[in-house]
Amino acid sequence: MSEQTATERATMPAAYNPVLERRTVENANQNLLKYLRPGLSVLDVGCGSGAITRSIAEKVGPTGRILGIDPNDKLIEQARQNSGSLPGLDFRQGDIYTFDTDERFDLITIARTLQWLADPKAALINMKRFVKPGGYLSVLDFNHEKISWHPEPPEAMKTFYAAFLKWRQDAGFDNAIADHLADLMSTIGFTDIRVENQSELAQKTDPTFAVASRLWAEVAELRGLQLVNSGYISEELRVRAIADYDNWIQTVGESMTVYMLAVEAKQ
Repeated sequence: MSEQTATERATMPAAYNPVLERRTVENANQNLLKYLRPGLSVLDVGCGSGAITRSIAEKVGPTGRILGIDPNDKLIEQARQNSGSLPGLDFRQGDIYTFDTDERFDLITIARTLQWLADPKAALINMKRFVKPGGYLSVLDFNHEKISWHPEPPEAMKTFYAAFLKWRQDAGFDNAIADHLADLMSTIGFTDIRVENQSELAQKTDPTFAVASRLWAEVAELRGLQLVNSGYISEELRVRAIADYDNWIQTVGESMTVYMLAVEAKQ
């Protein structure tokens, strides 16, 4: 499949995305907390609408420098609108493969972004250039093949999820990217590499279960139309998957575990 098609499939739909906007460092990128301190310089790659980037800015304070980049100009516009007057925070439209700057950063974070790239190695090679000596490159991403639900979700959602993985795979995206990150980091020259399991477990007993477990209904709402338009599923199946999955959450659903790893390397 062409790089252009991969780019089209990776592009986030312009609609408001509740998944992006409810993320903070604490609930969605807590592996960064050990690094964040006042005065740190941070590059947030694939910043989306800037929710986590704003959270980082609050941690590094007015003496810090935070730059968020994303190829989607609409998301960058949202990020700028939402950033208020936080000092040291800036957003710029930029492609991970071609981005360039004279700046060097104490920390570069790439969260849930490589999963949408057909050539993650090339992206990492480019980003490695911007890490200060002694600085860190931190990558957080999924292995979508290792998701687990208890009990199994409805058949319509399982069919949607399988189609989602096939749609991604056909675009050249690595559905198991999390488990390949350490090798990628090693290949591009890092030697001091640390791997942390950052899998997210949502359980019925959690007050946030209804929101957290609904991730895949939201994916069906936001990304599902792309699958319909590409012929991977019918609109009827998409709508049924959302309804049946919402019913699963409200009735028999007990838990969902999304498999993620944080892989970090020192320059």
